[in-house]
Formats: sequence, structure tokens, C-alpha cells
Amino acid sequence: MKKLIPLIVFNFILLTAFSQIVNIERERYQTDTTGWKGNLDVGLAIGKQTKTYFVFSTSAHIQYKSKKHLYLLLGSADLLKTKAEDLVNAGFLHFRYNYKLKKNWVRWEAFTQVQFNKANGLRLRFLIGTGPRFKLVQKEKFKTYIGALYMYEHEVNIKKTEKLDQVRFSGYLSFSLRPFKQLEFISTTYYQPNVTQIKDFRISTDNSMNIRFHKNVTFAINFRMNYDSRPPIGAVTNLTYLQSNTLKVDF
Repeated sequence: MKKLIPLIVFNFILLTAFSQIVNIERERYQTDTTGWKGNLDVGLAIGKQTKTYFVFSTSAHIQYKSKKHLYLLLGSADLLKTKAEDLVNAGFLHFRYNYKLKKNWVRWEAFTQVQFNKANGLRLRFLIGTGPRFKLVQKEKFKTYIGALYMYEHEVNIKKTEKLDQVRFSGYLSFSLRPFKQLEFISTTYYQPNVTQIKDFRISTDNSMNIRFHKNVTFAINFRMNYDSRPPIGAVTNLTYLQSNTLKVDF
């Protein structure tokens, strides 16, 4: 545990992530166990925007859960490599709080996030939001959740020629399927329209298959796709995708 702490701190200082919409559902521990949990991920990815690139990624996640409260802190780093250059060009730091209401099937969420993404023309995006999260189905092997949040967003493009302050709805549908203990499928789809300009919206889907080899070691295959109808000025494209393989170590 002591040897992992410097690596975790390093990840959070870098303030990183590749996608514009951060999928917290894939990182959230779906467990009834209270106390501290966390993990460290290392992965290699291939993707395409205007050209093919390779990404070496590393991330860290810390979560604390009590009977009614949940605190989650997440950060990651990506090293982007093309034929022309090597650079770290994307990142985020995300904090989320959940409070379980009297009904076991509804929680209230609040979150804040800082993010940048050079390839997508994003110099800075600051978010703060809140809203309910509903548990639709809870079976031993299958769970489904839906969220309906609103968030304030401050955005600056990479060339500092555009600064936006806007409010967005952030809705998501998430499900997890665990046919047996060593295998789990997780899928989440987000829809984030501007509440005053419905044609300005983002859609993101994130899907992963997790194979557990050891109680503390998991191999994951992930596919993520994002579409932004109005990307920041300077973005190379409004559609991006990423396929990655990661090795996750829990602690």
C-alpha cells in the first residue's frame, strides 16, 4: 500500500483523461461493502481522430463508502504518440459525492470536475453539478441505473478565443452484467444537451469487459465513443473513439 501512494499522488497531480465526457459509472465500485477501496490502472490504447494514434494511459481511483455516504476521487494520465510527436495532451480530476435517501433506490449526487483536452480544442472545462440517481434493477447478476443531473459548465478553447458559460442536462443510463464472479460487462451512455440550445449536445457511450484473474488484479477491454455537435473552436473533429486494454490493480 505504501509503495502505491506515490503513484496515486502522481496521477492526481497530472490532472488527466482522454474523453470529453468522463464515465464515472465504469469506475464506481458497485458493492455493499463499506470503507476504503481503490485501484491503479495501466493500459495501452489505439484510436483515431484525423490520424491514428497510440495512447499509454494510467489512472488512479479512491473511494470511501459508508451506510449513507459515498465519496469518489478519480484522475488519470494519457501519453499520446503519433508519428510526429509524443505529448500528454488530455486530463481531468473528478470528485463526486452520493447521499442515500430514505428510499434505497434513489441517491442524490453532487460533483465537480476540472478537465483539458488539446486534441479536442479544449484548454479548460470546469463543471459543477447535482441531481438524482435512480436504481432501476438490482439483481445478483444484473444492475441498472439512471441519472438525471444538471450542471454548470465554464469552457475555454485551446486558443483562448472562445469562453463559454452554460448549463447542461446530464442524463445517463448504465447497466452491469456479471454472469459469474470472474467476468463483468459494464455499459454507460450519456446525453448532455445545452438547456438553452437543444441542438448543442454531446453523446458518449462507454463499454467494458472486465476479467478478474486474481482478487486484486483485473484485465479490461474498453471501447469508448464521443460525439460533440458543437466542439470547441480548434477541435480537429466532433467524433472520437478509443479502444483500450488495461490492467487494474485493486488496493
